Amino acid sequence: MTKRSPHGQLGFTLIEMLIALSVFFLILAGVFQVFGPSNVLYATGQRKVDVQQNARIAMDMIVRQVRMAGYFPENFDDPDALPNLVGPVPIQIATDGVLAVYGDADGSGASNVFLFCLDAGGLRRARGANNVVTSYQCAGGEVLAENVTNLRFAYYDANNVPLPDPPATPHLLDGQAEGAIPDFTVTTQRAAIRTVVITLTAQEAVPGQPAAVYTLSSNVRLRNLN
Repeated sequence: MTKRSPHGQLGFTLIEMLIALSVFFLILAGVFQVFGPSNVLYATGQRKVDVQQNARIAMDMIVRQVRMAGYFPENFDDPDALPNLVGPVPIQIATDGVLAVYGDADGSGASNVFLFCLDAGGLRRARGANNVVTSYQCAGGEVLAENVTNLRFAYYDANNVPLPDPPATPHLLDGQAEGAIPDFTVTTQRAAIRTVVITLTAQEAVPGQPAAVYTLSSNVRLRNLN
């Protein structure tokens, strides 16, 4: 008697396996063709969002700390101590690309110099003691945001008249610039500042696509200056 194999136990032939593998690889190739560009678009979009978010965070920090220029907790902690911190000291350097303010800008409880600037490493903030040269040097500051291509400051007095008036290029109010301890022999322009307009531009370069440019601007009223 001839013994027969049970139905369904004969297995697959080599040709059937090759056909099944071919169909599987065709489906897999189609999936990668859809997923690949989508993944690239997602990564590109995420980089743009990161650049925008970092620029917003940096701008928010600059706005908050510039607004607090001239707040000296030392004067309130011991109001009878002499001399109190007063006068033009809150605005120490004011150029079209660099701003240095003095006061308790970060809520630490003590006054410090905060210098905001831009160099090849990104948007920076230097923080240090008053009348110490390193407090006025951009290169030693921490990076607040990368991919920032432009940082500009504009200054206005209590009547919204631009400083300097007429405008000059570059703006070096009272002739003071980044890199050295500022001089306060002449303070006419810095003492008149009541509003600072901050503009920064961030750019994300994506290969094969136009550069994505993102610009932020904020008007900051100095609340601690009369």
